[in-house]
Order: sequence, then structure tokens, then C-alpha cells
Amino acid sequence: MKFKNKQISIIGMARTGVAASHYLAEQGARVTLHDSKPKEALTEVLKQLDPRVTTVFQSSTPLPDAELVVLSPGVDIHSPDLESARQSGAEIISELELAYRVTQTPIIAVTGTNGKSTTTSLIGHLLERGGKDVQVGGNIGIPFISQVQNAPRDYRVLEVSSFQLEGTVEFHPEIGVLLNITPDHLDRHKTIEHYATLKEKIAVNQTRDDVLVLNQDDPWVHRIAAGKPSQKWYFSMNGPVERGCYLKKDCVLFADGKREETVCRIGDLQQAMQFQVENILPSVLVARLAGIDSAIITKALPAFKGLEHRMEWVRSINGIDFINDSKGTNIGALEKSLNSFERPIVLIAGGQDKDSDFQSLKALFKKKVKHMVLIGEARPKIQTVLNGSFGHESADDMESAVRGAYAHAQPGDVVLFSPACASFDMFRDYEDRGRQFKGCVQSL
Repeated sequence: MKFKNKQISIIGMARTGVAASHYLAEQGARVTLHDSKPKEALTEVLKQLDPRVTTVFQSSTPLPDAELVVLSPGVDIHSPDLESARQSGAEIISELELAYRVTQTPIIAVTGTNGKSTTTSLIGHLLERGGKDVQVGGNIGIPFISQVQNAPRDYRVLEVSSFQLEGTVEFHPEIGVLLNITPDHLDRHKTIEHYATLKEKIAVNQTRDDVLVLNQDDPWVHRIAAGKPSQKWYFSMNGPVERGCYLKKDCVLFADGKREETVCRIGDLQQAMQFQVENILPSVLVARLAGIDSAIITKALPAFKGLEHRMEWVRSINGIDFINDSKGTNIGALEKSLNSFERPIVLIAGGQDKDSDFQSLKALFKKKVKHMVLIGEARPKIQTVLNGSFGHESADDMESAVRGAYAHAQPGDVVLFSPACASFDMFRDYEDRGRQFKGCVQSL
């Protein structure tokens, strides 16, 4: 793309918007960075900006003469603020699409409702251990647009969200990974059907030369895979696959259609990763498809510790394991976390509701949870679903939640913090929430 002297509006002064403004200013574009917040709320951002970037506050409406509009992930492409730009013929794209159009490096893109960050990071770890020159980024770490001016790599491994995919047109990963689809962000996307359509965009531009890694156990993923021309490889927690990776007892196996090989034993992994087999399977599969030998993967897997706030083992007290899953902000994440354990669970959940249907978890709660401690704005909604079916209590802060959960746990139990809700009712973000949980656990 040619950007010199092009009038470009970037909407959103968060991390990706700032990164996009820097890149485009360096390319000689006339860049205006917009945000709906007042100037006083963005003083720290202003210190980071390229002096060539013009700013507009308390407005998300692009300039009337904008030829291109680049959206930060938090900006809905259907926002009324964009209507005038749409009518004037300006192209409206996401930062992901912008970076794709200028990159010279093959892309491995990972999407899905849950497990994206861990899978993306683990793929990067395995490829690096296998001698590949890779960079991990996208929705985690470094924004994609900040990477494109670096020298070409063997691969860029990107986590991509529905918000980022919403504004894509040509985006085309050589290897696409679709982990799962469960209801999330319905406050923005309205229906799971529309949400699934956005996730499908990871595959719509792929050709027969590309690879699509799919969760065999997920019915929504199967619907998306139908009719796609790309080469399909599968992973499964529940049984063998002809081509892909699957779990057999305590082992991860890789099959290429002709033979099978054992890659690792789950018991040899870091404790946190033993709870995340569903993320290990696609990571191993992508590494094998990228040419990494199984022996190298076997040695590399035990060194990966997992990510903070994603099924993170905190400590064990009197035989009770405490698990921090603060990144679990939707009911699908909570479902997967509960199903990771065959031991009694004392669950801490709740927060800011995202228009979730907690009724779908009622049977699983009965099966897996011995006691629940509820926090945050969603407490009344979750209590209605429980309807006295088993013991539960409310807590007004993290310290009382942790102490209440510990009081109901016995040796051999798990205290699981997996909120299934956003964090903004009580905490700065999910990281603040998770660190407060860990601090309270450490003080027991």
C-alpha cells in the first residue's frame, strides 16, 4: 500500500492505535488519531505519540476527507460514528488488516474463544526451540503493525480476536488455528452466529496451499470448516484423529495419516500446563506442520511454564491447590476450566456480566463444584441460576472470597478462581484481579 500524503484517521488511542499512528507517520501519511475520551484522560498516551500525528479528543468520527480509517480493536465497525466515512467511500479496516497488507513474513494466526494466548505463546516457544526465526504478537505482546518494519522472519505467530477480524478484508494466514467457539462478547456481537462468522474470517481467504488446524470436538468449528479449500488437520481431547494430534490416556500423539508417534506425557509437563492439554494439542500440531521434529518438541514442552492468569497454579496449602484463571472472562472459559479437574472444586466466580447465559453451566456446577463463592455485579444473576442447588456464598472483596473458599476446601480439593465475567466492576483489569487473588492466596 502507498501511504505517502494519504489522509488517514485512526480511531482509538490504545496500544494498537498508537502503534498504527507511528507506522503510518513514518510512511509519510497525514495521520489523525481520534479518541472519545477527553484529553485529560490520555496524558500518558500523548507522551508516546510521534509529533507528526494530529490528535482529536472526545470524538470517534473520522475526518471528512479521510481516505482510510483504521480501527483499534475496541471500536465497533458498525458504530454510527463511522457512517459518514462509510458514505464518503473511505475504506475502514482494522490494524490487523493494515499490518497484513504490508508484512513480508508468513503468518500463523490463532483464534477462538478460549486458549488463544497460551496456544500462541506455546507455538512461538516450540518453533524457536526448533530453530525457527519467529516473533509472537497481535492481540498479545507487540502489536502486529509494530513488527512489520523488522526484517522478515520465518513466521509471525499472531493471536487474533473477533474484534480484530471484524475489520479484515484480505487477511490470509498460511496456517490458521481455530480453537473453539463459545458465546462471548455478545454485548457487541449480539448473536453467537455473528460471532462465529467473524471467527470464520481466519479461513475465508485461505487456498489449497494453506493449512487450517481445527478442534474436532467443537461443533461450531466443524460448521466453519465445511467447504474451506485449505488442508485440514484436527486435534481432539476425546479420541483419535486421522491427521493431527490427540490425547490418549496420559500421552499426546501426532498422526499424519500413515503413522502415529508419541510426542509427550502430560505428567512430564509443568504443573500449570497439565491443566491445559487442549492448548498443547494444537500447539504441537502446528509445530510439526512447520517442520519441527517430535524429539525437539518433546524436550521443549516441559520448559514452558504457561502464562500468568491462565490456569496458573499459585500454590498448594495442606493439599489444596489454588488456581488463578482470572483471564477466564466468559462461560466457555469457565466450562473448560471446570472440566480440567477430576477433583472437588471450590469455585470463586463472578464480576461484570457480559450478557452471559449462566443457565448453561448449571448441570456442570452440580457435577464439579462442591461450594461457590460469588463476587461482583453478576452475583444475583448467578444465584438465580443456582437456586439453592448447592452451597454458595457472597463476598464483597477478594480477601474475603479467598478466605471463604479456603474455609470450605479440604485436602485434595482445588480452589479455582475462574470468574466467567469481566473485571471492571471491582478491578482495573483481569491482570489486577488475578494478582489480587494471588496476593490473598499467598497471605493465607
